[in-house]
Amino acid sequence: MLTVVFIISLLIFAASSLYFYLTGRNKLGLNTAFLVSFITLISYVLMWQRDLTVVTAAGEPIFWTRWLFYAGSCTLLMYEIALIKGMTRERLVQLLYLTAIVMFTGFLAARDLSAVRWIHVAISSIAYVLLLTQLFSVRTAESDWVKYYIFFGWTVFPVVFVLGPTGVGLIGAALANLLYLILDIYTKIVFNVHLLRASEAPE
Repeated sequence: MLTVVFIISLLIFAASSLYFYLTGRNKLGLNTAFLVSFITLISYVLMWQRDLTVVTAAGEPIFWTRWLFYAGSCTLLMYEIALIKGMTRERLVQLLYLTAIVMFTGFLAARDLSAVRWIHVAISSIAYVLLLTQLFSVRTAESDWVKYYIFFGWTVFPVVFVLGPTGVGLIGAALANLLYLILDIYTKIVFNVHLLRASEAPE
């Protein structure tokens, strides 16, 4: 099941990387949509190879490299969100380092099978709450849709983390990684397609 999930992931993010590359190659500035998809593709390549994992007492593999790559892709996504909301440079810097903290402590929690991982989870959760506080302190009519993307996308990731092998182990690695794939599609592909169509719409 895990192999099937990862193969599907590779195909989806290879296609999305090509799509965002082709649609963004003639535009000025950083092609963040392509970079986010390509970083995620490389992440799935490593997970598919299954070399960099730890295994729980129940025999479930944990693909801890996921969160290292999230530190890159999600920081780029947060950059996009900050631009949509018209945030100041100072607020943008705060959002970026809080995002990096959330993901890096997620990596530490995933890598550690001892009870210490819950300390990392707590730090990550605090940073995420601070991130949301900063993010929703700025509201505009044009960016109101972003809150749904955050609530139904980003906020579900820690729920899967806690329920999966990285947390209490109520769900196995196959189901957890399938849920992560669905969330990755929503937060990294659907979101950027939305942005792309919005930028192409006549004013």
